[in-house]
Amino acid sequence: MIFQPTDKAKRILVADREFLARGLKPTLFGDAFHNSMRASWPAFFAGFAVYFLAMNLMFATLFHLGGDCIANARPGSFTDKFFFSVETLATVGYGDMHPADVYAHLIVTVEIFTGLSTLAVFTGLIFARFARPRARVIFADALALGPHDGRAMLMARLANARHSAVTEAEAELWFIHAEDTQEGRRYVRFHPLKLTQERNPIFALSWTLFHPIDAESPLQGLSSEDLAAMDARFLLVFNGHDEASGQRLIVRRAYMAADLRFGHVFSDIVTPAQQEGDPPEVDYRKIHLTEAAAP
Repeated sequence: MIFQPTDKAKRILVADREFLARGLKPTLFGDAFHNSMRASWPAFFAGFAVYFLAMNLMFATLFHLGGDCIANARPGSFTDKFFFSVETLATVGYGDMHPADVYAHLIVTVEIFTGLSTLAVFTGLIFARFARPRARVIFADALALGPHDGRAMLMARLANARHSAVTEAEAELWFIHAEDTQEGRRYVRFHPLKLTQERNPIFALSWTLFHPIDAESPLQGLSSEDLAAMDARFLLVFNGHDEASGQRLIVRRAYMAADLRFGHVFSDIVTPAQQEGDPPEVDYRKIHLTEAAAP
């Protein structure tokens, strides 16, 4: 069967924006692994439960079409054949009911093969979902644009919510906006924002990123109204090597123009030690807080 592109609209989520896509080929079963990895845990188990129920109903129907082909099953009982199918598909085999003729043996053979294959695939998917690295990185809810070290800076802040360190950490900040060409066509432009420090050898607590607003910055001279008219967005991409899992972590956070706070700086989240010998305190509850910059 050849699948042709469909005109039915499909909702897709890119970063924090939703689009209606048309002309895509159906991918529910053709990309089953990707769909299984993206689904939430409740949706994942619900999907498997539907599959399990559907397979047993199908095999129970095949047994029912064979008449009284299951020994010790009540004559004409679809329920007995359904539960016999459940026991067979799960390779439990209680022994009370068993195939009584060649037809039933053939169906049982196919069902056992299906059950073993399903168990292998389902086990592999669960392992893949558990083994997939997940970064517990907290991103500040907003960006700040204010003075720092004598210059105007765009600031972004993130924090490591795990106790394990992330080495070889790298961050990228992108400025995304719509732009009209001379021909009147509208395109989306991507501009990397130069950071004063884009690498961090050991990301353990928090990290504030700074982009200087100077003549080289695409943000130079833009107001909040300008950014709103450009449908401006910012994308923060973080990646690093997690020491605990030994895997590479990649996570991102998108910001809209309304998330940019002009004339603000981030509040300190690290409090110095009050007494000699005491450790400094890191308050993650303040990760999102900003304050008006001193005039």
